[in-house]
Amino acid sequence: MLQVFGMLENKFKKLLAVAIIGAAIVACSSTKPPEQAPAAEPTPAPAPVIASAPVVASAPVATVSNHNSVYFAFDKYDIRDDYNGLIKSNSDYLAASAPAKVQVQGNTDDIGSVEYNLALGQRRADAVKKALIADGASPSQIEAISNGKLKPKYANDTGTSRAQNRRSDIMYMSGQPQGYSEDSNGLPMIDSNMYSGTVIEGIE
Repeated sequence: MLQVFGMLENKFKKLLAVAIIGAAIVACSSTKPPEQAPAAEPTPAPAPVIASAPVVASAPVATVSNHNSVYFAFDKYDIRDDYNGLIKSNSDYLAASAPAKVQVQGNTDDIGSVEYNLALGQRRADAVKKALIADGASPSQIEAISNGKLKPKYANDTGTSRAQNRRSDIMYMSGQPQGYSEDSNGLPMIDSNMYSGTVIEGIE
């Protein structure tokens, strides 16, 4: 009886060992990472449609006024064609009114030395004087002086205000035309009785 029991026990141990080995093999094979399916080729995204922004013209820095003044570009003293009508209106009035006298005051912005700007302001005043004479005014009616940068009417703290300081003012000292006045800054003004055109206030 004991012999039979021992034989059964040996068979049971063998079966148990086979079961353990089989379970281990199955367990090992189940830990193998699953194979991934090959990644699909990515579909290229359509190119975004970008609407072109409309081109917006920048507004001019200069403003239009009725100052009786000729404005100049930086470090220049040549008179631009924009001011020919203003010059002609003043010279016609001077030619027709002998008692009328003007003082042309040349001005600059604050860039550069006092001496340089006094000389530049004088060249600007002389240019306007010559233009007035060329259009018929008498030399005895016109005095040309320079303030340089010493009497600015504007702050000189922006490009616009500097451009407004680069001027020759035609100031009537006697025999003022109808509609002539001075603004709060002391700049000469004329109305449509004298000149019906526009004056560009400042050249960049």
